[in-house]
Amino acid sequence: MRILFFLVAALFFLFQAAPAYSQEAPDTLACRQNRGSCSFVACSAPLVDIGTCRGGKLKCCKWTSSS
Repeated sequence: MRILFFLVAALFFLFQAAPAYSQEAPDTLACRQNRGSCSFVACSAPLVDIGTCRGGKLKCCKWTSSS
């Protein structure tokens, strides 16, 4: 049981020290600031494609009103 506790603590500190895992890509931040959401698949109605996320790997979709 002590080994399990040590492994969990070691993983926690390992990922805390890695800044790349805690920083968002600039396009992901821009998507969220524009009230969009990141999607693995293409945006479908009523969502529209307004950009990319995760360095161009995902689509940024935004809900649009039909009026």
